[in-house]
Amino acid sequence: MFYNTKSTAKGIAALLLLSATFSACDKHDHGTEGELITTIQVHLTGPGLDKTFLWNDEDGDGGSVPAIDTIVLPPLTGSITCELSVFDRSKDPDENITEEIEAESADHLFTYTINGADFSITYADQDANGKNFGLKTLWVSDQPSTGSLNIKLFHEPSDKGNLNSPGGDEDFNVVFPVVIR
Repeated sequence: MFYNTKSTAKGIAALLLLSATFSACDKHDHGTEGELITTIQVHLTGPGLDKTFLWNDEDGDGGSVPAIDTIVLPPLTGSITCELSVFDRSKDPDENITEEIEAESADHLFTYTINGADFSITYADQDANGKNFGLKTLWVSDQPSTGSLNIKLFHEPSDKGNLNSPGGDEDFNVVFPVVIR
């Protein structure tokens, strides 16, 4: 749906609501405008695998359609290490937001939802309080299959033990296509 933000107050409100989906957490902690999240990088390493996959929306939410890599995994692998990185590439130089998120790990939670593809994900890191964090995870693929992976970053989740609905605000919500072959 397209909103003409110049002619209606509803359009402005909707645009602000949509853009909030991709703003990072500085606004929550310090009362300043949040960073723009333009790029999510998924770096996978494991047996015969060292690849980086990107979700990239250079102009931020509401503009051009994001460019999204298909994550390709070999079948029946041992443990694959995944490390996420989060960037604002609208700035020159690019701003790596990952370190800020990691420094505020107790206030953040990455969640992963697999649809259709035959692999599993377990958390390989914890926040400052020993609870799930998810910047680093371990993946194990199984049979050849196709599906998707939804990755979300929550700010100030109320229940880090509930990975389906942890509460808090979503800083981003992205979907990658996944193929195991």
